[in-house]
Amino acid sequence: AQNTVLAIPPALAPFKCAVLPLTSSHGLPEAALRLSAALRGLGVTCRVDDSGAAIGRRYARMDEVGVPYAVTVDPTTLLDASVTLRHRDSMSQVRVPLGDAPRVVQALSRFPHQGGFMAWEEALALYPNVGAASVDEGPDDAA
Repeated sequence: AQNTVLAIPPALAPFKCAVLPLTSSHGLPEAALRLSAALRGLGVTCRVDDSGAAIGRRYARMDEVGVPYAVTVDPTTLLDASVTLRHRDSMSQVRVPLGDAPRVVQALSRFPHQGGFMAWEEALALYPNVGAASVDEGPDDAA
């Protein structure tokens, strides 16, 4: 299956990030809504996809409409207050403290000449990298 991506530069993308609760239980949707409110409070446009579809399918949906970053709220978020931040273009992921995530996405979404800009390579250097397989997958990802 080929991944279709609308590669809009982050600063020009209408939505800067997707917020994806991994499941619809255990307080994950509520944590996702709190995160999306914090993002919006910084002027970062985001979409919450709590459809219950497999996480890979939700990543693909956001890639198709040009959303450059996705933040996954998973059971580990509730344990250590961290989230997985995924970069659309490289599909690489880092684990970011929940409290840092809004400002990190804001910085990643700026134009390079703006103050406070962060390149994805800087995020990779600052935060622990995670493989795609380390994000807990939903039951319909097994196929």
